[in-house]
Amino acid sequence: FEMGLEFIKTNHAEDKWFLHLETFDPHEPFFSHKKYKDLYPHEYDGPQVDWPNYDKVTEPRQQVEHCRYEYAALLSMCDHYLGKVLDLMDEYGMWKDTMLIVNTDHGFLLGEHDWWGKSKMPYYNEIAHMPLFIWDPRSGRKGERCGCLVQTIDLPATLLEYFGLELPEDMQGMPLKDTIAF
Repeated sequence: FEMGLEFIKTNHAEDKWFLHLETFDPHEPFFSHKKYKDLYPHEYDGPQVDWPNYDKVTEPRQQVEHCRYEYAALLSMCDHYLGKVLDLMDEYGMWKDTMLIVNTDHGFLLGEHDWWGKSKMPYYNEIAHMPLFIWDPRSGRKGERCGCLVQTIDLPATLLEYFGLELPEDMQGMPLKDTIAF
């Protein structure tokens, strides 16, 4: 991650660059540093739960809640590091000409619907309705929610269109420029 931040610091004034930061988290095991765990104080005296089985919830309520706190701490750590990227975009005035896409590949059940995980149960909204935030400086649209249906296969087409590159004929995704401006 630090290399990505250094890349931004070095290249922020350049044109037509692409940076993909793959953080892997939040993901099992739900590991985070103490300062993030301290944001979620709770009483717990049981086994470490940071990688639940992808199955029906059979653990006691207190153990489920502890796992949720572990996940929340990990999310807080991820938010902290995303904030570093956003701070650099502020510092270097990058919002006027830099597209930012923040997304994930799936959700995760933390006991909702009495399930753990992402792959054995029906695809509830918590799994299939994934976070996706896109800043497209051409539209200037911000602080709004869009109810349009999009898919991750639309992201490559969106990036190619943004950089003025031709889309391959067999590309299934669609550029989201008009959807974002909608």
